Amino acid sequence: MVTIADNSFDIDSVYLLDRASSIFNELKLKGDITIKFGDKNESQSLNSQYRKKDIPTDVLSFPINEDFHDSFYIGDIHICFPIAIDQAASNGVHLNEELFTLICHGILHLAGYDHETDSGEMLVLQDKIVRKFI
Repeated sequence: MVTIADNSFDIDSVYLLDRASSIFNELKLKGDITIKFGDKNESQSLNSQYRKKDIPTDVLSFPINEDFHDSFYIGDIHICFPIAIDQAASNGVHLNEELFTLICHGILHLAGYDHETDSGEMLVLQDKIVRKFI
């Protein structure tokens, strides 16, 4: 199950939750994740703390992978909303498409993919999923 945490940004949560569920089905994932949208300061703080990179970034994933008595918690995704807006404009796509791409990227990281260490498989899979569901 996908949850969008306390969101104060103007997003189409119904669309994004539906698309995130499609990613879960495509990857055959079982468990729960939480998606949080934040600003550049929050993104930079998290990126600095967890990745030692003192700049804001578009998406961060935090794997938890913990069993609870009635569920499995996969992890959290943080998306920097202002960066997503800028990237949507730069890429010439609707904001929903950019947010879906970032959610897909985050879920793939939570599923164990890593574009920084693989031979391009994660980004190829991301492109395939985004094309299938947009």
